[in-house]
Amino acid sequence: MSVTTLTADMETYSDIAQVEDFDTQQERELILRCQERDTAAMGTLIVQYQHWVYNIAYGMLGHHEDAEDAAHDAFLSVWQNINKFQFRSRFSTWLYRIVKNKCLNLIDQRKRRKTEPMEIDDSQPWVPLDTRTPEQEALRTEQSEILHAALGRLKESYRTILILRELRELSYEEIAEILNCTLGRVKSRLHEARKALRAELERIDW
Repeated sequence: MSVTTLTADMETYSDIAQVEDFDTQQERELILRCQERDTAAMGTLIVQYQHWVYNIAYGMLGHHEDAEDAAHDAFLSVWQNINKFQFRSRFSTWLYRIVKNKCLNLIDQRKRRKTEPMEIDDSQPWVPLDTRTPEQEALRTEQSEILHAALGRLKESYRTILILRELRELSYEEIAEILNCTLGRVKSRLHEARKALRAELERIDW
């Protein structure tokens, strides 16, 4: 399989990274209920965003248990700080920044422990198994491992923008809002990230 085909296969991993379309008014009402300390509303938000949060964390950390810890800490932080959310941006933008900060804290902890900043846990698939033939599933798993290994070698800013664009399928405008940069910078960084990913894939002998 060519590098081009494998890179294109990133689209097959978008199913778990997607957040189902949530009615804006419904989400607003849930957030307002959370601000009134309604635990049931918070539970609904967690169910809505848990896969997305986990995949953002896993994309940055490359380790299943660390990603779970970061996701747990992120949702705890949301609950503790939900009253600070003033609806000036998308809730997902606010949540992303919390997740990113939790991941960066874990990366700093790794560095302080003098461990590798990027540890890939190959036993954890990027996505849950689908109903496919054994041959198709084997190929999908192999592709996932190759892609995962390549992403793990990229610097954090490249991994982040690839996840937001290729997996989360956000628009350039949404990414610019999340990363707090210009549209031009989003496009140039995405170009650099895709180029870096392609280079890493070409280095993998398989």
